[in-house]
Amino acid sequence: MSKLHRYITCFVILIGVSVVGQERDSTGFKAFFKENVEYQLRGQFSIGGATPLGMPAQIREINSYNPTLQLGLELNVTKWLTNDQKWGIRTGLRMEGRGMKTDARVKNYYTQIDGGEGKQTKGYFTGNVKTVMKNSYITFPILATFNATENWNAYGGMYFSGLIDKDFTGYVYDGVLREGNPIGTPVEFEGDARGDYDFSEELNRFQYGIQVGGEYKLNTHFRLFTDLNWGLNGVFRKDFDAITFKMYNIYANIGFGYTF
Repeated sequence: MSKLHRYITCFVILIGVSVVGQERDSTGFKAFFKENVEYQLRGQFSIGGATPLGMPAQIREINSYNPTLQLGLELNVTKWLTNDQKWGIRTGLRMEGRGMKTDARVKNYYTQIDGGEGKQTKGYFTGNVKTVMKNSYITFPILATFNATENWNAYGGMYFSGLIDKDFTGYVYDGVLREGNPIGTPVEFEGDARGDYDFSEELNRFQYGIQVGGEYKLNTHFRLFTDLNWGLNGVFRKDFDAITFKMYNIYANIGFGYTF
C-alpha cells in the first residue's frame, strides 16, 4: 500500500470518528464536543531538514540542498474555553513527510560505510558526502490557541511524532576515508567509486518538539496558516555514533485549512 493510500485511509477513519463524536446523545458529551468547538482539515507543504545546531567544523561547504516535496495532512479540533472564543486548546493528528537531499564537502568527517558481505567500515572521510532523507511521521500536537484579532489566530505548544516510514541513506565520493582514526589506512574513492551508507535503522522512532504559528481567516471556512516545528530530541538514537554531532528536525510549514 502506498503512503498516499495509507494517509487517505487514516483520515477517513479520523473523519468517521469525529462524525460519530458529534452524533453522541449523552448531554455532557454533546455539550463539550459541540459548543465552542471547531473541526479543521489541513493540507501543508514543508521546507527544512535534519540539521545540526550550528555548522560543525567537519562540514566545510554545502554544495547543494534540495528540500524535496514534503506534504502533510491534518485533522484537528479546537475547544474554545470561553464563549468569546479568545483562548482555546487544539489537538489532532497529522501525517507528514520529513525529507531532504544534500551534498556537502567535508574534512575529517567521522562516518561509517557499507562494504562487501555486510561488513562496515568506520573512519574519517575527507571529500564529498551526499545524503537523502525520506521519512514519514504521524504527529500529535497539543497547542494553546489565542484569537488575537477578528482575522488572526496564534497558536503554540508541543508536538509528539512517531516514525512510520524511514529512509536515511547516501554515499561518500571524490575523497579519502582513513580507517579507524585520522591517520589510519587510506581508502580512496575516485571517479565513479563511492562508499554507500544506510542509517535508516538508527533513526529515533519517537520525536518531540515545539510548534508555533498563526492562521489567517479568509472567510467563515477557509484559513491560511504558517508555522514552525522545532525538534527537541535528536533524529538518531542516543547510542548512534557514526555521526559525531546531533541532528534535529527543523521545518517551516505553510498551507490551507477548511473549518467545518
